[in-house]
Amino acid sequence: MHYLKKIKVLLSLIALIAIAGCNRDEDSVLLKFLGEYTVNDSCGSANTTYTMIIREKNENNNELYLDNFGGYGPTIVATVSEQNPDIIKIDTHADNLHIVGEGTINNERDEITFTYQTSNNNISTSCSSIAKK
Repeated sequence: MHYLKKIKVLLSLIALIAIAGCNRDEDSVLLKFLGEYTVNDSCGSANTTYTMIIREKNENNNELYLDNFGGYGPTIVATVSEQNPDIIKIDTHADNLHIVGEGTINNERDEITFTYQTSNNNISTSCSSIAKK
């Protein structure tokens, strides 16, 4: 009987160590988006290529920073969709631009396809881009 008690204690310790050893970032819905991307962007008749960096803003709110989104320079905030964790939603102001849209990450987690609208002084432009890590 004493032998079984030792086995139970040992198994409990192993379970606790396994739980404590889990990396919290593996559970983060933000992790798959983080990194540096080369972006090919098409807005109206203009095509541009630029570098964008995605980093964490607030994990509790599923928020990301998109540095240089659209090649405009400023940092904007995006939110990972609660309905689909492979989609980030954008609805923000950057300088004088209002940007609304979304990006979907692929299964390999190395490419995001964005579709978005920019508007400035009642002039709106449809844009699309492909961002590759």
